[in-house]
Amino acid sequence: MVSFEVDVTSKEARKLLEQLRDLGNIAMRLRKVRTLTAVIADIQARAKKLPPISEGEITKEVEAVRKQRYNASARKPQAPR
Repeated sequence: MVSFEVDVTSKEARKLLEQLRDLGNIAMRLRKVRTLTAVIADIQARAKKLPPISEGEITKEVEAVRKQRYNASARKPQAPR
């Protein structure tokens, strides 16, 4: 069995696919697509569960990431020119 993901853009194409399904040649499943609003709502719900973070904590985290990035790039050997 081979699976494909297809975006059906016309009513005629959908009817053809439904006819093939009715004949037993294919199986179709609707895939639920999450909207941007739903994704944002999920992110906001997760964020509410986290403890509040101060500006100082954010600054420390940014500095730590920058330091790690700087150290990683400093260790890379230079290519010969």
